[in-house]
Amino acid sequence: MTLRSPVSLLLAAVAACAAAAQAQIAPGNVAVLRIGTGAAALTNAATPVFLDEYTPAGGFVQSIALPTAASGANLAYGNSGTATSEGILTQSDDGNFLVAAGYAAVPGTTGIASTASASVPRVIARIGLDGSVDTSTSINNLLSANNVRGATTDDGSRFWAVGGNSGVVFAPLGATTGTSLNSTAPTNIRVAGIFAGQLYVTSGSGSNRGVNALGVGLPTTSGQTAALLPGFPTSTAPSPYDFFFADADTVYVADDRTNGSGGIEKWVQSGGVWSLAYLLSPGATVGCRGLSGSVVGGVTTLFATTTGNALVSVVDTGAGPGTFTTLAAAPTNTAFRGVRFVRRAPVVAYSGAGSPTTFGVPSIAPANGLPLVGNTAFTVAAGNLVPNGFGFGLLTLGALGSGFPVAGAPATVLIYVSPLATPLLLADGLGAASAPLGIPAASVFVGLPIAAQILAYDPALADPVPVGTSVGMALVVGI
Repeated sequence: MTLRSPVSLLLAAVAACAAAAQAQIAPGNVAVLRIGTGAAALTNAATPVFLDEYTPAGGFVQSIALPTAASGANLAYGNSGTATSEGILTQSDDGNFLVAAGYAAVPGTTGIASTASASVPRVIARIGLDGSVDTSTSINNLLSANNVRGATTDDGSRFWAVGGNSGVVFAPLGATTGTSLNSTAPTNIRVAGIFAGQLYVTSGSGSNRGVNALGVGLPTTSGQTAALLPGFPTSTAPSPYDFFFADADTVYVADDRTNGSGGIEKWVQSGGVWSLAYLLSPGATVGCRGLSGSVVGGVTTLFATTTGNALVSVVDTGAGPGTFTTLAAAPTNTAFRGVRFVRRAPVVAYSGAGSPTTFGVPSIAPANGLPLVGNTAFTVAAGNLVPNGFGFGLLTLGALGSGFPVAGAPATVLIYVSPLATPLLLADGLGAASAPLGIPAASVFVGLPIAAQILAYDPALADPVPVGTSVGMALVVGI
């Protein structure tokens, strides 16, 4: 059964503290990799690179410059000004970093894409959501004499880089060399990304023109093969770039064709086979390369960079061609390349020890999905309460404490939460109860911590305060 007490006080406290909890790069905003300062026309030379941050409505927030000269462990970083396949931007699977790949070259180094990696190493840039920049990871033995296009990571400590040759190249943080994971096609790869613990890549060459799974999971050794997802075409027609998995059965793929077939393709999976549902088109002569998105409250919003050098968004309403909104245009003598809607991964963690009632140690867990912005069905679930009995949910904004005893309660009872809200829990005949904690679709809640614990009443206990407790549960709201 569900609680009857509201948690509006807790949500109000979250909103009040939001300003103090924002990271330098705010989750819920959009990051774009911009090539060039605007001072001169773009060329094939190494060009300064910037990470520009926008609100989802297109309001400019800030710009972070990547280093143009070596300093300490950090290397110089640049991209070709005219190589449109470069500059893909990804976000780490844990949500803490944005990642791009370029060259260890000072601005003005000509023909940068054709340089040998032995003399001009390929560099991976890791940008923390706190604004920190790390360009200490390089590859000097692979990805040579061709474009380096992008990289991805699960946690910022290891990377999978791709480009015009060498297949997928694995390198740990701070490395100077890499390992080629696949020597069979496709070795000319455009984008690498991670979804649900699996590494995926796209290619525009051969018969792997679409989304491919590379090996199983997140491979780090050579001998891997790429498998095109069943149903994607093996013809030379599509031109796939970046991709966004909205869920396990839905993937959006950017296509940079400018003949009316480009834009954002929506692919859906049924029975293990993928099929093209429809095309979201930004214009008859415009395609897309960078692609990212968010799913909030069941609504999918996509963000893309176009061949027309614009940052655009579109809400998927269930049919093409969609209505695109131009959020920003790249300034003169600059180019927009990769894009990422900045996620904050939700966190569910446990600590401390529970104290049993005569029916066992009360349990606590999230229910109805993860603690994500827009998940209005999110619930804190309790178990092992006295059947048809009652208890309380202890909820507060902040971290779990170290635990304090309760006078008159069993010696094993420790309270890890200084409650801001204590909703009443009415257990059903199996001892289960729940406390709804719906999270509104508002960015004010992103990244904020909530601590929770269950306190269960059991009159069969001999203690003056006859209660048992669950372990503590720490939540961080994601998007």
